[in-house]
Amino acid sequence: MKDQFSSLSYSPLEGGDAIRLLIVDTGKQGSEIYCRLIHTALSECHDDIFKHYTALSYVWGDVSQKRAISVNSQIFHVTHSLFDALHDLRHEEQALRLWADAICIDQLNLDERSTQV
Repeated sequence: MKDQFSSLSYSPLEGGDAIRLLIVDTGKQGSEIYCRLIHTALSECHDDIFKHYTALSYVWGDVSQKRAISVNSQIFHVTHSLFDALHDLRHEEQALRLWADAICIDQLNLDERSTQV
């Protein structure tokens, strides 16, 4: 599992209700996927954040079959199923806010994984 997640540097989450959201930048069909992570606390979220982000539920799929995306200007490998979801959900004119566990949770941090799930 380390190979899949080791290419992204995560800054620690502060507080028990802190989460990361994935901002998927605009892009045309077939273009590379560029994203960035932001931190927010659920207790401090304004209604506009909740109205404009989606928790993505998907099957991880075969972790040996990976595709590359850019997260915070770093290459990050995701499963084909997540790549396809990001590609299909992305807009050409407006950035998209998502929560996807494979990216928004530091999968190498066991404490964070148990807290976030």
